[in-house]
Amino acid sequence: MDTLRKFLSGTIHSVSERSMVQDAIDKFNSHKATACLIEKDGEYIGILTREDVIQKITGKKDPKSTPAVEVMSSPLYTVDINMTKATACIMIAEKERRHLVVEENGNIAGVVSVGDLVPEEMISASRTGSELFIRVGNYGDQLLKGGVAGE
Repeated sequence: MDTLRKFLSGTIHSVSERSMVQDAIDKFNSHKATACLIEKDGEYIGILTREDVIQKITGKKDPKSTPAVEVMSSPLYTVDINMTKATACIMIAEKERRHLVVEENGNIAGVVSVGDLVPEEMISASRTGSELFIRVGNYGDQLLKGGVAGE
C-alpha cells in the first residue's frame, strides 16, 4: 500500500510569522498550493490553508492587514512519512483537517492534502466539510479492507 512519501511534492511553502494573510494567498496563487506553513525562528508553528482563508477572512477581514498567525491552525498535526494512505485518510477524518504535515526523522518533509489522497469526485460530491470527512474516513476504511478498485 502507498505511503505518504509518494504524495509529497518536495516543496514546502511557508511564510514568516510576521506575514499577513495576503502573503500566504500570494504563495497559494503563484505555486498552486493549498497550504502554507507558518515559520517562527526556524520552526513551523502552524498552517494556513485556502479553506482557512475562505472561512476566516473572506468578507470578514482584510487579508493585507490580518497577520497569518491570527488565523492559522495550530498546533500542527504531524504524521510519519511512512504512514499509509489509508491511515492518513482515517486521520484526516478523525482530526477534521484537510492537510497533514508529514515528518521524516523528526524533520518536516512536506504537507499532504485531502486532494492528494482521494478521488476528485469524492471532494466535489461533498456539500459540507462534515460530509467530506465522513467520505474520506470511509474511503480509508475501504482501502484498509482492500475494497477500493485500482488501489
